[in-house]
Amino acid sequence: MTSLHSGYGLLIDSELPLPDLAPAPAAPSGPDVVVRLGPVAPPSAAAVALPRGLWVDDERIGIDVPGVGRYACEHGDRITIAPDPGATDARLRLFLLGSALGALLAQRGLLVLHGNAFVVDGGCAIVLGHSGAGKSTLAAEMHRRGHVVLSDDVVPVDATGRALPGWPRIKLWQDALDRLGVPSDGLDRVDSSFAKFHVPLDRAAGPLAPVPVRWIYVLDRHDGPLRVVPVTGAAAFTSLHEHSYRNEILVGALRRTHLAHSAALVATARLARVERPRDTDSVASSADAILADIRHVSDREEQQHAPSRANRTVDA
Repeated sequence: MTSLHSGYGLLIDSELPLPDLAPAPAAPSGPDVVVRLGPVAPPSAAAVALPRGLWVDDERIGIDVPGVGRYACEHGDRITIAPDPGATDARLRLFLLGSALGALLAQRGLLVLHGNAFVVDGGCAIVLGHSGAGKSTLAAEMHRRGHVVLSDDVVPVDATGRALPGWPRIKLWQDALDRLGVPSDGLDRVDSSFAKFHVPLDRAAGPLAPVPVRWIYVLDRHDGPLRVVPVTGAAAFTSLHEHSYRNEILVGALRRTHLAHSAALVATARLARVERPRDTDSVASSADAILADIRHVSDREEQQHAPSRANRTVDA
């Protein structure tokens, strides 16, 4: 039996149960992506072996996860999973909705970033960072302040520079829940082996639309005060590559597409580094700094556009 779900603008027909995702109605054109359980051929002799169990074999991107299974993403529209003996559905979902889906989105020509996205005044802000940098905790803080969270962990950006909305949840560790004052009672664990939980997001207003990316912030630590530092030139490209989701797969045509989309994005969005003091819980102050930077940039843009509007004339 299969079930239909929506995410990242795609209708996904999955044989693996996805109970943490909202169901979607069938479409006359059929699903965009199918997920099936079954045998997966091993990579060929010509395949490119990559770190973390990843491999690229012509039109296939594979992920081998010991104790879980082998995943194969093909042509941007199919994911096949060969489970290992004893692998639970929860473990299979964890890598399906992370590495496998991220690879499939890259196959579909999207710039896939490792971060979180939220909405401010009709524009999208993306927060990037390595695992453990506090991206999801910061997204939860923005949600607490009333900003709509578009996506958690995997942020795909299309060729027009719009971030696509993902699943209606944030994944948070127990200590992050404690800092935010959110009880874990009743929350589903991401995996039974560690204290990380799915925190549902309210999407009562219905499905979200893609949102133009206007700001990108990279979380970092340093020995100094909290500050926001603009990133330009070659460093901007380096940051986008460094914080692309599973950037190991960016070889051949995928790398060329990534570079083209990165160039388009840095031409229209501000990229900055948020340098935070080491060993300091700075979630609230980081949120303050990012929102203040957004207001400053927006005010400056408004002032730049004001003269041109004032000089406009109306034809008789």
